[in-house]
Amino acid sequence: MRLRHVIISLVVWAAVVCIAFIITSVRTNHAKARIKDSGIETIQALSKLVSLPLLDSNAQTINAMLVYAARETPMVHAAVLDHQEEIVTFAGAEKVIPAPNPDEHPGEDTSFWRGELPDHKKIFGFASDVTYSGTTIGRIQIALPAQELVTIKNQFLIVGVLACVILLLVIISFRYYPRIWTAPTRLTNVYRRDTVLDPDLESSVVTCPLCGAQNSYSAKLFKRSNFGRLLVIRPSSRSGPGIDADLKGMRLSDLAKRDDLSWVKRRIVLRCAEIIKKLAG
Repeated sequence: MRLRHVIISLVVWAAVVCIAFIITSVRTNHAKARIKDSGIETIQALSKLVSLPLLDSNAQTINAMLVYAARETPMVHAAVLDHQEEIVTFAGAEKVIPAPNPDEHPGEDTSFWRGELPDHKKIFGFASDVTYSGTTIGRIQIALPAQELVTIKNQFLIVGVLACVILLLVIISFRYYPRIWTAPTRLTNVYRRDTVLDPDLESSVVTCPLCGAQNSYSAKLFKRSNFGRLLVIRPSSRSGPGIDADLKGMRLSDLAKRDDLSWVKRRIVLRCAEIIKKLAG
């Protein structure tokens, strides 16, 4: 495999990884935005519902609200704390401790952070004050799963690994099995050879580029399977001095055996080279 092929393969692999990274970043940002919007909407609705029971210290009613909300939403944790930061009740997973300094504040009176549960499950945490008549009487916090982001990250890793494996397979196949890459060309040639002739060409003639002889256009014209038996030198139909009447002709395969006809062989080779050069140009 040439260095040029290796460089092209590496560039293609890098392009695939870069595109996958960009797509992953966009998907991650959209997923985070959806989770934020969902979390803010949920926690603000719950803070209004639990304000009156929290004022009455009705932990049973608050717990029923949290359990119902956990069933109807993807919440994995919800807890209500009083004004002394003591947990009144919670639902779902064990107590989730908010980050000391939440790094984002996506909504008014609502803080947001990323963390994990005791079982190392990734979550998005939200916290908001519970108010009654404009007075803060406690706080509520909930946690939503971040599994979607983990899935997106894993998909990116899979794409990167697959692209690397495919690159290695391509390099190995180029190095040790080059015939694999010529198979499509061979199949294309077979297809072209069996293609039905254009009706406009059926009445045409083909001139041999070697000798100039003309023949009717046909797909079988250049499909000789045994060129070695082709007679390239034949006796003249005229008889005369110096002409051997028993001469049957000379086959192409026998041409190389005659030193006195080496110039004929040389001319054929040169002519073929000229034809190939013109066709390739």
